[in-house]
Formats: sequence, structure tokens, C-alpha cells
Amino acid sequence: MMVIGGLANVLSLVIVLLGVAYFVIIERKGLGTVQLRQGPNKPTVAGLLLPVADGLKLLSKEWVVPIAANQILFLAGPIFVFFFAYSLWLVYPVSHPMMYFKLSALYFLCMSSVKVFGVIMCGWSSNCQYGLLGAMRAAAQSVSYEVGFSTLMLCPLLYLGSFELYEVRMDGGIFFISCLEVFFMWFVSALAETNRTPFDFVEGESELVSGYMVEYGAFGFTLLVLAEYGSIMFISVLTSVLFFSVFPDFYMVGDFVVTCIAVFISYLFIVVRGTLPRYRYDKLMELCWKVVLPLAVAFFMISMVVGL
Repeated sequence: MMVIGGLANVLSLVIVLLGVAYFVIIERKGLGTVQLRQGPNKPTVAGLLLPVADGLKLLSKEWVVPIAANQILFLAGPIFVFFFAYSLWLVYPVSHPMMYFKLSALYFLCMSSVKVFGVIMCGWSSNCQYGLLGAMRAAAQSVSYEVGFSTLMLCPLLYLGSFELYEVRMDGGIFFISCLEVFFMWFVSALAETNRTPFDFVEGESELVSGYMVEYGAFGFTLLVLAEYGSIMFISVLTSVLFFSVFPDFYMVGDFVVTCIAVFISYLFIVVRGTLPRYRYDKLMELCWKVVLPLAVAFFMISMVVGL
């Protein structure tokens, strides 16, 4: 059974990586549509093999390590970020899981919080001022929004009376209908937590210098990109489970509905990136501490009373 479980986890990781690779291409095509341009369309039919070509191109390049960098931490940083990003998929709440993960919600909060140390490691170990500044922005943004993000996550958990994502998935409570405001604040916090537009100060990919990953290329850059988009996909799945769990008695139908809603939420990340401008950094912090956190605490207290 342990061997079968291990093979199932490896197969699940491969499927998630393929999904992430094609999600990157879908985002590029979506941004092209929003900006009235064609987007990637080579090689082959409509760019279907473009993720494979991009992956082979990045993996075939030489991984250059700066001379002034701390080489051990510089090489370990992307691996650290990738490991903690994809370890979240261990608590994916399917209807027939291979193993039952106790306190999966707390596990998610712990793993998502620790990932920021990998970003700091990448920026600091490169011994580059641009990378260090990007890492400091990452630490400030992630730590700030982690408080409100965790508090908002506890609202549907208290409302449904469980800290097990599997039980939340099977209860079938449609929390979105009962509190639309919590869902909206959760989505805003998820954008900041995953470093996406309009809160993409961590990477600053539209700037001349790309934040903490400025010194990375080839395999290291591939791991960082896979970690970012893997986190987006899991946050979308988690959002679907917390707010849109339906058809609990019809397992295959319920899994299909949750997956479809997660795909739609992932597309919302693309639409937001293509339509909204970047927020100013002081406004970002003001939004966190003066709007998101007070509202999250208020929603938490209401959910606690309702849950009792």
C-alpha cells in the first residue's frame, strides 16, 4: 500500500506539473486576447507543444551562478520554494483519497507561510541589490497579508465546523452564498499572497529588473515559475472547496464541479492581470492593515458566533 501511495503521489505531481505548464501558455494566450494580439502560436498547432518547447529550452541552458553569490543557498533557494509550493498538493481533498491527512487546513497554513523564507533565501544569497530589495518586498508583503489571509480562511472552516479540508469538501456547504464579502476579501488576499497583479511587487516582471529572481535562469528560473503557478492553481482549488463545495453525495460529479470552478477561478487571476494596473506599494500596505485585516477579524467573529 505504501508503494502504491507513493506511485500515486508521483503520478499526481506529474499531472500537476503538466497542468501548470499548460496554464502558463493559457495565461499568455489570454493576455494576448485581452491586449488584442495573437499570443504564442508556435510550435505546431496553435502552440499546443509550446510548454514542452519552453521547458526543454530552459532545462538545456546552463545554470550560471554569480561569483559573489552564496552558492549553496543560491542553488537551494529555488528547490526550497518549489518543495513547499508543491507539498500543498498532499492535502488535495478528493472524494476518494489514498490517505487521510489530519488537520490539513493547518498544514496548508504552515506550508504557505514557510515558503516566504525560500524567496528571502533566493534574493539574499544572490548578493545582488535588486534581488535583495525584491526579497525584502516579498517578506513585507507576504507576512502582512498572511495574517488576513489566514483569518479569512478560518471563517468558512468555523462556519462548517471542521479543520479538515476533506470534511469541508464532503459537507457540501455553499459558504459563498451566505457571505459574499468573505469570498471577495479572500480573493484579494489570494492575489497578494500569490504575488499576482495588481500586487506583483515581489517579482516586478514589468520592470527592468525582475525582483528576487533577477539572477536566476535555466533550471532555477523554471523551478520558481513552476512554484508560482502551482500555488495559484492550488489556491484556486482551495477556494473552490471552501466556498463552492456542492454535490457531496455524488462523488464524481462533485469532484468535476469543484475542478471546473477551480479552473474558472484560475482564469480570474489571468483576467485581473490583464485588466488592472499595479497598486502603489504604500497603498498595498494600507489596504492590508486598514481594510483587509479589520474586516477579516470582523468576519472571523461573525463566523465563530454562527458556527457555535
